[in-house]
Amino acid sequence: MNHNERDRSADSIFVDGTEVPYHSAGPSEGDSPVLVMVHGSTGSTDSHYGYLFPMLAFRQRVVSIDLQLPTQGGALALEQLVRQVGAVIDRVSGGKPVSLMGYSLGAVVAAAVAAGRPDSVRNLVLVAGWMKTDAHQQLRNGVWRELRAAGSPAIRNYMVFCAFSPGFIAARTPQELAGMAGKITLDGFVDQQMDLNGRIDIVDQVSKIRATTLVVGCTQDQMVPRTHSLQLFGAIDDARYTEIDSGHAVVFERPAELLRLVDTFLRQPSASAAGSIIPTARP
Repeated sequence: MNHNERDRSADSIFVDGTEVPYHSAGPSEGDSPVLVMVHGSTGSTDSHYGYLFPMLAFRQRVVSIDLQLPTQGGALALEQLVRQVGAVIDRVSGGKPVSLMGYSLGAVVAAAVAAGRPDSVRNLVLVAGWMKTDAHQQLRNGVWRELRAAGSPAIRNYMVFCAFSPGFIAARTPQELAGMAGKITLDGFVDQQMDLNGRIDIVDQVSKIRATTLVVGCTQDQMVPRTHSLQLFGAIDDARYTEIDSGHAVVFERPAELLRLVDTFLRQPSASAAGSIIPTARP
């Protein structure tokens, strides 16, 4: 166990009557803004940021939120998740702007937070995010919903198939693939997140983002093709773009490469000018 894992702490805050847990680690002193992390659909701090959270906490204070299903009932709204993230930012920021990172649906939430609270977010990292759900995503989500409604055991294999690149899957043993599928959470909150994924439209919001932004696309992403990341890059004034040769599940497939990109950006956010395309590292 490294030093940062020993110092990791857990807390929670009530938002709209729902208890929202968050995890903190890393030095509290220093000039770097607190980094707030938002996971994606079906995920959590431990499942999506198990690699990144402790490593990023070596350089700055890191806070990662575990999004929760609101208690009010009804269809999940993006604004409900935005309020959860905003409340945690208010709790941990000390009144100073933060760095904010989101992955997948978490990138959508993070972008909406940054657009609605420009004074609260200094730096922004959007990994495999999107602005508006398109027909390609609707088709995949529709297959998922049919498998879920039928109670098909194939749904977990389908999710693995969609999340990872062909090369990554081909290099795994059947036992490894079965283990990956078996770890996927399926519950009412996941159902609500998947429904929300089909209704995303923040096109009118992203132009309001003022944070220094890094957009990361994944070249083999079948769930959120990199064209969506390029659209975010084009819509945000102070954005730079880079990509990783990975499927959508880049937090599992290429965590070291993602860590390097995020860490480099957060140390010098403006090192690459707005509008820059940062070259992809080659082996």
